[in-house]
Amino acid sequence: MSIDGLRRAAAAALLSIALASPAAADSAALDDGDLVAIARAEAYLNGLTTLQARFVQLDSSGEATTGMLLVKRPGRLRFEYDPPTPILLVSPGSDLIYYDRDLKTATRLDWEDTPAWFLLADRVSLSPGGPYRVVDVQRSPGLLVFTAVDADAPEDGRIAVMFADRSGELKLSGWVAVDALGQPTRITLFNVATNLPVDNKAFVFDEPLDAHERQDP
Repeated sequence: MSIDGLRRAAAAALLSIALASPAAADSAALDDGDLVAIARAEAYLNGLTTLQARFVQLDSSGEATTGMLLVKRPGRLRFEYDPPTPILLVSPGSDLIYYDRDLKTATRLDWEDTPAWFLLADRVSLSPGGPYRVVDVQRSPGLLVFTAVDADAPEDGRIAVMFADRSGELKLSGWVAVDALGQPTRITLFNVATNLPVDNKAFVFDEPLDAHERQDP
C-alpha cells in the first residue's frame, strides 16, 4: 500500500480509537473472553526477544512520517525516522534518548513513562493489580486490540495496542497513543520480523551533541 493509502486508512482508524472512551470502562467489566485475549497478548509480547519492522506514523493533524523500528528485549529500542525528519529515539537498555539531529540535542526519558513500555519491559503484565490497567478489549475476526492506562496515573493518557489475529496466531501490527490532552498518534507496522538476531551496536547512542543534553523531569 502507498503512503497515501496508509495515511487514509490510518486516519479513519486513529479517529475511531481516539474518540472511544475506555476511561469509562474498568477491568471489572471485562468478560472471560476478554481475559483470555489479554493473556494471549501478554504471552505474545513476553515471547518476543527481538522485533524489526518498518513503520508509518500518523499524527493528529494527519501528517505521515516513516522509519525503521528495532527492538531487543528487555530495554533496547531504536526508532529512527527517515529523512527529512531529524528525530531518533534510542534506548541502550536504560533511559530512552530523544535526539534531534538538526539541533544536535538529546533528552533522556524514563521509558516506563512512554508508550514504548509494552515493547521494552522485562516482563509485560496486563493482569489486574499490575502497573498497567487494561480498560478495553476489542475482538473481531482477524483483529485484537487492547487499550491500557497507567494504573497510578490514568489521566496521563492511554495506548491501544493492535494485533493481527490469524489462524490463532497474533502479530503486532501497531498502536495508537493518546496523550493527556487527547491528541492521538498512530504507528502502523509492516514487514514485521520477530526473534531474529539483532546486534547490540544498533542501540548505541553515539550522535554528536552541540548544545546540551537534558534529563526530562
